[in-house]
Amino acid sequence: MLRKLLIGVIVGFMTLSIHARVIEVEGSARIVNGDTQAARSQAIENALQQALLMTGSSITSVQSIVNGVVNNNQTQVSATGNVERVDVLREEMRDGRLYVLIQTEIWQREQSCRGSHYKAGVTIAPFEFSNREHAAYGQIWTLGNISAQHLARDIASQSDQLFVTHTLRRNAGLQAALDNLNLNEVGRIGRQIGYANDSQFVILGIFDDLSVTEQGSFLGVFEQQPTRHFALTLYLIDAMNGDLITRARVEGAEPWTFPRNAQVDVATTTFWDAPFGVALASSLEELASGIQMQVQCKPVRGRVVWHDRQQVQVNLGESHGVKVGDKLKIVHPSNYVDDQGHFRQRWQVSRFTVTVEQVQPDSAVASINGPDVLTNVQVNDWVVPASESDTTVAQ
Repeated sequence: MLRKLLIGVIVGFMTLSIHARVIEVEGSARIVNGDTQAARSQAIENALQQALLMTGSSITSVQSIVNGVVNNNQTQVSATGNVERVDVLREEMRDGRLYVLIQTEIWQREQSCRGSHYKAGVTIAPFEFSNREHAAYGQIWTLGNISAQHLARDIASQSDQLFVTHTLRRNAGLQAALDNLNLNEVGRIGRQIGYANDSQFVILGIFDDLSVTEQGSFLGVFEQQPTRHFALTLYLIDAMNGDLITRARVEGAEPWTFPRNAQVDVATTTFWDAPFGVALASSLEELASGIQMQVQCKPVRGRVVWHDRQQVQVNLGESHGVKVGDKLKIVHPSNYVDDQGHFRQRWQVSRFTVTVEQVQPDSAVASINGPDVLTNVQVNDWVVPASESDTTVAQ
């Protein structure tokens, strides 16, 4: 059996994103016995904890960074690990509490991260063919659909952080976007599919090769079985912003053990038990494992799909692990391109923490505590699970 996982795949799957996330977030703390310095330290720590939660990042000590800001009376600090800088933008006292608004830049340099007890939804589109003529040998036109379904089952059996919301029936248009060398279009396709199917991630795939190599013949009679090649490239997309998280490729070659003129049913166990099917299935399992590794440090995010003055409905529900009583934080995304042309993610974490009151399989309704009103909340704002420290801020 000849099959390999390309080096580029290993690098892509084992290396976490190092893109910067710029986050603005407000933290607060109660002022005890007039000690505003201690309250300021606690408020900055509270804000940093929220920022780290947003990115799934972790550092050795939040307090060490807070002390660097407070004790040295600085508004910016450089630190090892994930937190690159902290700027204190605003500080004010209200009703016995001290509030600080900070902006921090976080890089995911390390492979350590905070896990999530929620699952993220993923939609898988049928794999396309870069050369449809290859599929004519054996009439394996449905291999893209069936292979995508196999990948969905592999993800379901391997991952405790993903669940497949949909496996689409129609091609997504990946081949056309690649033909035009337009990765921005690939991102747009991912956003569109994710929005339509309430998925945080989207997987697109294309068979770059399904060619057949015939062995030599004598007097028109083939002496050996032909060899069939396969090369499959997957694109894992963050459907919230269209970012390409990773691109992975597997390839191999196996004897094609079916009669040369046969129309092969790729949905049967006969196909998947044959040498070619076994090799392809094993490659799909490797891809599913790589996808699991890529998303393990990605925080689960949902979207606000409806809101009024004190309630929001979000597209996270029982299938994601949401339960009545859970706390969610509302976030306003505002991405931008910096002066050097680099894409930056900027998140403004709102002061609102809402409590889940009703749960359906794919949605939940959450309310703010007390008489406060959900100002500046919009449809398509994000929601993330709140940390324990967040729940004290909204009280």
